[in-house]
Amino acid sequence: VFSGNNVMAKKTRKGGEYRMLIQPTYDETLKKAGTLFLIETVKQFSSFSYEVVVEETREEKQLTWALHGLRAPELLMPSFGGAQFKKVYFDLKGIQTFILKKIDGEMNEFKLKISPTSVAVQTIAGTPFVSVYTTEASFEEQRPMEMEIPKRKPDIKRLPERLPQR
Repeated sequence: VFSGNNVMAKKTRKGGEYRMLIQPTYDETLKKAGTLFLIETVKQFSSFSYEVVVEETREEKQLTWALHGLRAPELLMPSFGGAQFKKVYFDLKGIQTFILKKIDGEMNEFKLKISPTSVAVQTIAGTPFVSVYTTEASFEEQRPMEMEIPKRKPDIKRLPERLPQR
């Protein structure tokens, strides 16, 4: 997890809203190496696996994701988990700027050093609302500590109305 000037440090504050994995990947079908970006909400959903709605903008050495909320999946199959969005880029290399914007205007900006075998987070700007991981192992290892499991709602059943006493 990135915070301050340390490349991988503990999360600086509890209550981040998102978790993000950025790592090298290889597409067997296309036979191409790329960089996987996966974002998920810390909040877990017990009814459906929602999708994070992302508007993406690319410029020369800058990638921006504007987060526009959640969308119900097209197939309404019951499942459990955080909302996610995933994309693989095949042409990112060297120093890249990655900007993550929320609907309320809050923003995190990362400088990433991307190579075919690794991704390193170099700097971050803004109050972190996302935990960033550069290996799937660390991403999965930290998931149980960061997730907000939905609380079970009590089963409230209406009591039958009493008949008036004579």
